[in-house]
Amino acid sequence: MLSIGKKHIGSPAVMGILNVTPDSFSDGGSYRNVTDAIAHAMRMVDDGADIIDIGAESTRPGFSPISEKEEMDRLLPVIRGIREISDITISVDTRKSKVAYEAMSAGADILNDVNSFRDTGMFECASEFGAPIILMHCPKDVENVHQKDMIGDPIPQIISFFEERMQVAESYGIDRKDIVLDPGIGFGKSMEQNASILDRLESLRIGNPLLVAVSRKRVLSHIYPDMDRDESTILANLDSISKGADIVRVHDTRRMVEAIRGCTHRL
Repeated sequence: MLSIGKKHIGSPAVMGILNVTPDSFSDGGSYRNVTDAIAHAMRMVDDGADIIDIGAESTRPGFSPISEKEEMDRLLPVIRGIREISDITISVDTRKSKVAYEAMSAGADILNDVNSFRDTGMFECASEFGAPIILMHCPKDVENVHQKDMIGDPIPQIISFFEERMQVAESYGIDRKDIVLDPGIGFGKSMEQNASILDRLESLRIGNPLLVAVSRKRVLSHIYPDMDRDESTILANLDSISKGADIVRVHDTRRMVEAIRGCTHRL
């Protein structure tokens, strides 16, 4: 059992991705309509998703930042709509504290910030609402992170980064046990570094829940060159779970849940 804040969910947990964006790398534009977005969220819940992660701003390479208002206009009706009909755990994927406050007020449970809470108002929001956070390793501001890769062995750098950011989080009153760690596959890292992180994932087990977000990313073609990205997503996530991942973040929740259940049944 995985404890995230006041909620307890099964481990490994499946986090379903809901992008309400026009330009996300995999499914941008598919769920911009509020009704369609809510319906897709409910399909993922029916598939067995434990968490729905909702994002309204793409952070793919070359993305165009959007205003707080535009992000809230996309995000808040979907959160409210889901919350009216389901108690599913909702994670909101944002890097802006004003958006985070409104999302939490609308019914979100978890703050997921790809920008590593560089806007310290994000920490203040999490502390005020008693919300768990997902702290992703992003070696520099996300608007510039795709311009240059890290240098050297990523593992010790990621661990040092996590420790520093968790200390800052604690200074804002966030309990360390309420921090989920995400190594940030695809953010400021070379193909070889991304593959190395996945291969050595056990090294990042430093006492906090660990999330892996590799779904449909380019590194999969590097590791599994002869597979399509949904098949390789499943394999990479099953391997990550065997190495200690507590949460896997995916687009195709049904196939991921079935794969996990199949492995559990065989055991």
